[in-house]
Amino acid sequence: MIQKLFQKALPVLAAALMSTAASAQGVTKDEILIGGVGPITGPAAYIGLGGRDGLAMAIKEINAAGGVNGRKFKLIFEDDGHSPTKALGAVKKLIDQDKVFMIFGAGGSNATVGTIDYVKEQQRVMYVSFASAPAVTYPFNTYLFRGATTEVPRYGELYSEFIADGLKAKKVAIMNGREEYPKNEGNALATTLKEVYKADIVSRVEFNIGDKDFTPQLLEVKKSGAQVIAFFGNPAEAAIAMRQARELGIDQKFFVGATMVDKAFTAAAKENAEGATGFSLIPFLPGTKNAELQSWEAKWKKEYPNLPVGRPNVFDVMAYTDMYVIAEAMKKAGPDLTTKSLIAGLEQIKGFSQSSLASPITFTNKHHIGNLTLTVMEVKDGQWVPIGWKPSRPSEILKRYE
Repeated sequence: MIQKLFQKALPVLAAALMSTAASAQGVTKDEILIGGVGPITGPAAYIGLGGRDGLAMAIKEINAAGGVNGRKFKLIFEDDGHSPTKALGAVKKLIDQDKVFMIFGAGGSNATVGTIDYVKEQQRVMYVSFASAPAVTYPFNTYLFRGATTEVPRYGELYSEFIADGLKAKKVAIMNGREEYPKNEGNALATTLKEVYKADIVSRVEFNIGDKDFTPQLLEVKKSGAQVIAFFGNPAEAAIAMRQARELGIDQKFFVGATMVDKAFTAAAKENAEGATGFSLIPFLPGTKNAELQSWEAKWKKEYPNLPVGRPNVFDVMAYTDMYVIAEAMKKAGPDLTTKSLIAGLEQIKGFSQSSLASPITFTNKHHIGNLTLTVMEVKDGQWVPIGWKPSRPSEILKRYE
């Protein structure tokens, strides 16, 4: 009798065990748990706060529309403090303790590089929205995807072509922070300018994040005879450096990194920002008179009515639109959502943009994006405006992702 009962129960037990084994961490029949990580304190908080809020707003909209394949999203967001060590701790908590399905990286390169090996070890998908560090996608990592930004060597190609051909500069000074992202940008620009355009890097100076006095670096730049000054760091640092440059009688044109092509920079630098140039990662910056963007900003301000000047910023927009990329990939993955099916769904993203707010996103089977439509802008009358310059050289860097 007992043996017969056991034999009847065995198939049910086996099915239950198979179902449990097949279910993905962080996924239930009606919920998908996402872990977000980015700096919400410290000097780079403008990155993570924008990422967190843009991400949360997209999730709210997607859930209100019914979610994806019958499931709704839940977000847990952790502060990485712009530190590799703190970022690793945050990601470990999200994966090991909170049991999230995937990680949304809303941090800078400095913190993100500290998490890559662990994410790979744990076989969790990490969708990196902002970090441009090459290590996100090269060497190839099955579990990492780069979203709205592009990688640093591609910045080097675009920046150097514009500075050499667009600004006609043969003598360039580079000022960059000592952390991962700005140092990488400075390296990429210096290498490409010298090797491809035979331009001279007549001065290369560095500073620490949060510095308030750039006088020593600027005096060295002044002596160099540079025609253009390329500055890579945070908006607050650039605002101080540009004010001090004008006080020292330095009137050369500034070129700034992509993170500063945002109204937070113009608000901080004020009249000293006039004439600065740089590349925008999104087609329309917040504050632009574009009907779709203005409609989105109205929704954003209703959602976050008490946030400071400078918000929403480019990171709000990029995280918002990248969450829609993830939702689209999950639709393609189908109702049986696993890490493997999500990877396959993301690899099917070709030329996707949820709206005109985002540059189209394409993933190759090596997980690099096709966001090559960066826009050159210049500060005129206190506002970033497109200037119509287009790159003409094909990318050598991106050939490795074909």
